[in-house]
Amino acid sequence: MSEVKPVSGELITNSRPIETTPIRRPVKSVARTNETKLPTMDFPFFWGIVRKGWIWILPVGLLIASLACGAVLALFLPTYEARFRLEVDHSNYVVFKSDKSYTPEFVELQRAILLGNSVLDKAIADPTIAAIPSIVKSRDPVAALRKEIKVQPGAGNRLIDVKYLNQDPKLAASVVNTVVDEYLRARRTIEQIRASNQERNVSAALTKAESEVEAAKQRVRDLSMQGVKGDTVVGETESGRIDTTYLDNMRMERMQLASQITILELNLAEARSAYEQDLKSNDDEKEDDEKGLSISDEVLDSDVVVVAARNQLTAAEKELLDLKASTNVGERNPVYIRAQRKIEVLQAELERVRGARSKELSFRTAVSTRDTRRDRLEKLSDTIAELKLKKETLENQVRDYMTSLKQSSASSVDLQFAEADLEEWASIRSTVHDRRIQLQTEREATDTVRELERAVAPRLPVEDLPYKQLGIATVAGLTLPFLLAVLLELRSRKVDDANQLESRSHLAVLGEISTIPVAANSRIGKRKSNHSRELRLFEESVDSLSTNLILREDLRNSRVFAITSALSGEGKTSVSCQLAVSISRATGKSVLLIDGDMRAPDVHHVFGREMTAGLVGYLNGQSDWRQSVDRDWSESVHILSAGHLKGSPHRLLSGGRLEKLIEEARQEYDFIVMDTPPVLPASEAMLFAKVADTCLMCALRDKSRIEQLIQAYHRLESAGARVAGSVLSGVPAREYASYYGDYYASKV
Repeated sequence: MSEVKPVSGELITNSRPIETTPIRRPVKSVARTNETKLPTMDFPFFWGIVRKGWIWILPVGLLIASLACGAVLALFLPTYEARFRLEVDHSNYVVFKSDKSYTPEFVELQRAILLGNSVLDKAIADPTIAAIPSIVKSRDPVAALRKEIKVQPGAGNRLIDVKYLNQDPKLAASVVNTVVDEYLRARRTIEQIRASNQERNVSAALTKAESEVEAAKQRVRDLSMQGVKGDTVVGETESGRIDTTYLDNMRMERMQLASQITILELNLAEARSAYEQDLKSNDDEKEDDEKGLSISDEVLDSDVVVVAARNQLTAAEKELLDLKASTNVGERNPVYIRAQRKIEVLQAELERVRGARSKELSFRTAVSTRDTRRDRLEKLSDTIAELKLKKETLENQVRDYMTSLKQSSASSVDLQFAEADLEEWASIRSTVHDRRIQLQTEREATDTVRELERAVAPRLPVEDLPYKQLGIATVAGLTLPFLLAVLLELRSRKVDDANQLESRSHLAVLGEISTIPVAANSRIGKRKSNHSRELRLFEESVDSLSTNLILREDLRNSRVFAITSALSGEGKTSVSCQLAVSISRATGKSVLLIDGDMRAPDVHHVFGREMTAGLVGYLNGQSDWRQSVDRDWSESVHILSAGHLKGSPHRLLSGGRLEKLIEEARQEYDFIVMDTPPVLPASEAMLFAKVADTCLMCALRDKSRIEQLIQAYHRLESAGARVAGSVLSGVPAREYASYYGDYYASKV
């Protein structure tokens, strides 16, 4: 029931001289209004929470972290990654070297084939894969499997790793092997169709070339049999043949163009066939155009549109936090509701933007791959058209030149031209024939992409323990009680230090009282030294408060001090007793200490005196107050105890006898100190404060609440009391020494 522990007589009667120290606090006290400004979230705020609550925050945090880690371990199921390794080898030719290279485009094409619908549809048909829970629960099994299969290039695009994660190692290996086997079968089918189309096109070109060669041979034979030759004409040489060097050059160029056109047409036919087969394997007619390729979360999160939408959401969330921190807006306030709805709308918009951008980027990727192949086809077509146009121009020039020769030369020109045509078509036939031999030879070569290492059931999981999840669980477990302590602190708003008390209540702190030291019974020198030091700091803090009250200009005429608090247990009795002794010791004048807390008297316990009729006896009219004053404890400090209360204190104080007591005591004592009841639970405290010259409000560190101090201040102010400021007690000796130093006279 008592507020403080009884202190020793040595502490009360210690009468060393004190120094007048400068006052670091403002002297004027102005209580703030009823605003609910939240405290500043700075390091002192959080350090105060840790300092006050570590004794329960740490064990509770460790308990929650242990439970969370236990739950993670209980729910943890190790996953295994199976890997199928493919080798890309463009040097597996028989005779004719391929001009292909190890490019990312080639690997991306193989990835598109492997993850295409034609491959995954057949893989899903496997009962083992179809029974996987994630695929069974998915609305689109093919999309679910495509999302879980990982295709990664390696070794400069010379290797392709196909990976799959599952809790069952055998199932993981089975899935990878099934998917890659279907891919290899699909690839062999595509290559066979492509090779057949190439051979068919080459055979058709070879047939045409052979027919042209035979026609040219027949023409040469016919012209040779005619044996018609006239006299030498202009343009003929001495040997009888016409000088056709210019014409031969044009014909040679035309022959080269024809050869190039033939090769390019074969390449165009091959590329068009490959393009059509790739389209069919990728999207099964048009499905790939609609779905596109999968886009990773990293690529999607870095998209400009998605980043802009996320920035808007972050700004709205920060605005809501600022609204909570800087105003008293509640959750039902329209401003708060609008801010919350804005966040919900922006969250929905972010999800919509992510979905839309994912489809758009996916479609762009798929279209980009197809556009690259389509651009190659168009480039080949343009090149062939250009060469054909050039060849047609040369043929016109040859035709015109031959006409001019026929007009000026003999009929033997026809034979010479027929022989040139035969030579040209023979060259074309040779080129096409070489191409057919190349296709037939390289068809027997091994595939460019082949199996290097099949997937086997992995022996070890991807991770033995979920270290990342355990770390998150530990941090969350340790953070949760700290966040709870923050919320409790924001709700309770207890006093941490003098700066906080002044800034949040606007009550000037007239003094800080160090923690009352506990008597040291041990004989160890260090403990005795610490106790002596704490005792000295406590006396110094009380003397500093009394000096402040005596020397202040606005309190120079104050002789009656009422010491009160908002609630009980906030150190007012200790401050009253020590202040009375300190004033007497500092001034050498008489002081009357009145115990006005009639409901819970404690002053007589502090001084170790017997209870007398005291204040209650005087207010009842049973005795004179002078007869109840205890003058034996000290010559300068006299004590009027509370007495034994049997009724309502309001009835005793309503007769005007308290005012009469104070007036009479002023005539006999220089100073009067009253220990009054707490203001909020006992309203008679306002009567004591009203008759006093000055009222001091006591606050106990880590216990008193700002709102209650402000509420008590307003009650005292409305009753006409003059509140000079507040006194903060319970400051640790070490912290008090760090604020004000440990300055004292050395012993000589």
